[in-house]
Amino acid sequence: MREIRIRLLWHKQAQFAGYLLAEALGLARPAGVKIVCEGLDFSNKHVGAVLAGKTQMAVASPAHMLESADPAALRWLLTIQQESPLVYPARRGDGISTLADLAGRSAGVWPGHEDLELRWMLKSAGLPDGAVTRIEMPDTTGPFLAGEIATGQMTSYHELHQVERQIPAEDLVIFDARTSGCSILKDGLIASAALCRDEPEVVQAVVDAVLEGWTIAFTDPERAIAACLDARPDRTRAEETAQLAAIRRLSLCGATLSHGLGYPDPTHMARAAQALSEVEGHAPDTDGLICPGFWQAAPAGFRRADWSAGA
Repeated sequence: MREIRIRLLWHKQAQFAGYLLAEALGLARPAGVKIVCEGLDFSNKHVGAVLAGKTQMAVASPAHMLESADPAALRWLLTIQQESPLVYPARRGDGISTLADLAGRSAGVWPGHEDLELRWMLKSAGLPDGAVTRIEMPDTTGPFLAGEIATGQMTSYHELHQVERQIPAEDLVIFDARTSGCSILKDGLIASAALCRDEPEVVQAVVDAVLEGWTIAFTDPERAIAACLDARPDRTRAEETAQLAAIRRLSLCGATLSHGLGYPDPTHMARAAQALSEVEGHAPDTDGLICPGFWQAAPAGFRRADWSAGA
């Protein structure tokens, strides 16, 4: 049995329901492949773990790939979410109502090349790089709630809810990349280029299993929530139900509806490259980084496009 480890972008939760189902149900085992999902490790995150040989695959973003030590050693296989889920809340009571008001203040960002989208947003608002002090921190909600930072990087389906429970809505202004025109895709499936070249049948088995897992997650949410709670018994059914619904909305839109579930839309890679070009002044080489053949070879039933938008 060939074991393939997938390093997740965060701790196990409904954000990764399709991957967790592929693992729990053994969806790749008929092909002789065992999928093992690994939660976040801040000491060796996503694409870094793949490049170091710690895992063979990872859930990560095109920006993570392009900002890695060796983009050419990685391949983009699948895209599930079609929009960025990141938000940046701030307090109106601090005199903040626009992105430009963050000048001279601090923003909490997750460690390890997680801030490209925010930097692009700030540049688009007319702020030079460095006008906002970016502080790397694993927990952005605690320092934000304590008033230690003016804003913090969060997801609309997880950390933001913690903030909204403690700060009145009228005192919050929430910045997001979509309204700023700077959205960069967050979650996708990345593999080592060597694995794709040397063991294509293994990669195909994982791609098929992941697509099947997400199809189950979106058509049978109770089954997905059960798998998530098995992986994370410390979380509640309500939390996982709400998060899966949010992931469904982020996924069943855009290229999913025009091409099909998991389609590795090159637009997302192009936007990450555009952000790097505008923020850092260099255009990264993206040739050959997207590998659509595995998605194209997956069973048509797992690449379906007949979803109701965000339903």
